[in-house]
Amino acid sequence: MKIAKLVFTTLIMAGLSFFTLAQDDDCTRFKAIAGNAYKVQDFPKVVTYYVKALDECGTLEMAFYSPFIYAVQKSMSDATTPETQAAYLDTLIMVYETGQETHGLQKDWQSNLAFYYLRKGTPGMMKKADEAYEIGVHHEKEKVNKGYLQQYYLNLYNLWVQEQDEKAKEEYKKRIITEYFALSDYANKGEMGADILNFLSTYMNRAVTDCESILPEINKFMSELPQEIEAKKTTVKNFMSLIENKGCTKSKEYVMLVDTIIAIDPSVDAIIAKAKMQLSNGQTSAAISTFRDAIGMANNADEKSDIELEIANAHYRARNYQAAHNAGIAVTGKNSRAGYEIAARSVNAMMNDCGVTTFERKANNYYALELAERSGNSSLINSLRGQCPTSSDIFNADLSEGDQVTLGCWNKTYTIKAY
Repeated sequence: MKIAKLVFTTLIMAGLSFFTLAQDDDCTRFKAIAGNAYKVQDFPKVVTYYVKALDECGTLEMAFYSPFIYAVQKSMSDATTPETQAAYLDTLIMVYETGQETHGLQKDWQSNLAFYYLRKGTPGMMKKADEAYEIGVHHEKEKVNKGYLQQYYLNLYNLWVQEQDEKAKEEYKKRIITEYFALSDYANKGEMGADILNFLSTYMNRAVTDCESILPEINKFMSELPQEIEAKKTTVKNFMSLIENKGCTKSKEYVMLVDTIIAIDPSVDAIIAKAKMQLSNGQTSAAISTFRDAIGMANNADEKSDIELEIANAHYRARNYQAAHNAGIAVTGKNSRAGYEIAARSVNAMMNDCGVTTFERKANNYYALELAERSGNSSLINSLRGQCPTSSDIFNADLSEGDQVTLGCWNKTYTIKAY
């Protein structure tokens, strides 16, 4: 009995050894077939046999993952049907994930993996992509692919948009702010161009609307501005735009930005920024003087027209209506219609101070209407027509249609007409 049991046990062990040896042989053979296929660039065959090897071996050594991943990528790009491409995409994600299960987190893989998660587009992939991109982008920093940097920020923004839980939404918003500054830094150091900075600013502006959220981050980031002049100018201007859009121009951070841009770029834009800062601090006269300095530096007719309109608007907001009228009709070029609109509104705003009788005051709108018609603003035209003298106003003033009236404030004469 003991001999029989020993023989039986020996046979079992021999069978197991044979099975294990056969398994090892298949594992080795599949990897060898994949390696030979890789040499002749038969990438679909490489994928097939690496998948077999992975299944047979249970795992693969780290050295096999680079050719495995490359083969799947090449096969996917060469695939001619959406179904085949989708199958390769599933395989690619599986390879990345399986490799990390065996060998731990691979930071160099994360940005690529995030890209493929988003490409898959199934539920839950946006969050998985966010997690992978957060690791990958901050690992690669200024060396990150700028397309990945953009996609990371856009995906983060979209997660914020669709989040329903208030607490989670606030966390996404905080990340949108902090990542804006970090990614701007990478874009600057990586010399990715102004278009990337503008892209980041666009989505930051859409998500963040309050001063309190943004100002502390700007203050911290200003200590690490890029040294290259164009990148520094773009960064500072983007920060200024963020603050202006959120109405934070009275802050010390905005003053700091204006001083910085004037120091590095004493240009028209810098002078205009200074004027806007003065306006925000209630220094209307100083701002208008600064705007006039900028007109002398204007590079073209459109730039001059923009500054002229700023001056007219500044007077109007300060309720200096006579000056706003004069500045409005002086606007040239592309903004001349907008200038006439300011002039028309200014005349209308002054009508109660220009005349004794109801008729005299309303008659000022003859001139306001004329200016409005030059502006082309149909809504304003209709409004001012409704404020011109009526037949009752004319009768009560002991006048008739066809008579003349002179507007004392404007030195204009009009034929009386009822509206």
